[in-house]
Amino acid sequence: MSFAQQRILIIGGSNGMGLAAARSLARDGAEVLIAGRSQAKLDLALATIEGRAAGYVADFTDPASLTALFERIGRIDHLVLAGSSNAAWGPFASVPASALRAAIEGKLVGYWQSLQAALPHLRRDGSVVMLSGAASRTAMPGTAGLAAVNGALTQMAQTLAKELAPLRVNVVSPGLVDTPAYDGMPAEAKAGMFAGAAKSLPAGRTGTPEDIAAAIVYLLGNGFTTGAILDVDGGARMSV
Repeated sequence: MSFAQQRILIIGGSNGMGLAAARSLARDGAEVLIAGRSQAKLDLALATIEGRAAGYVADFTDPASLTALFERIGRIDHLVLAGSSNAAWGPFASVPASALRAAIEGKLVGYWQSLQAALPHLRRDGSVVMLSGAASRTAMPGTAGLAAVNGALTQMAQTLAKELAPLRVNVVSPGLVDTPAYDGMPAEAKAGMFAGAAKSLPAGRTGTPEDIAAAIVYLLGNGFTTGAILDVDGGARMSV
């Protein structure tokens, strides 16, 4: 699949799944623009991308920052929303409403504001891919906050696929993927969690950022796919 002569912005493209998508798209000929909060992380990410790429500091929770971002970059063909925020993890009874509000502001509202800011610059028949999460598709105790945020995001995306047509809007719903989000865990605890999850999955392993990148690339390139939710979870929704 070639993305030659196409400009693709990935908000949240400086690490993890967003960075894996940036690397893949650049190899496929796209001009890749990545945005994130840290210039240092952007610089490190750009050094790993082979092809045309540029990085921009932006905060997708800040409307003024988003306006400035799009004024700088101009026209784009596709938009990938891969940014994340602190999640409202934990047993329902112990998760404060303030944590849920922060998660909603940090992801759902962030994605909403990003797409609103992008619309005047986004190719009318281009596409948007949003990253959701498996908790919105599978009932897993301790993830009610994640389910609330990502479930709302998924329903929003499907409505926008009709409202904004012919712009295509799709969702990738990742399962457990080994990204820097888990680097704060003790190494032994992380290894145990991933090993246990792998045993429970029909795929027999947990995910990699490249697995998710492949799904993002597919949805960007397939002009007959819109309003789709692509589960890339190793079969997690069937194993709980």
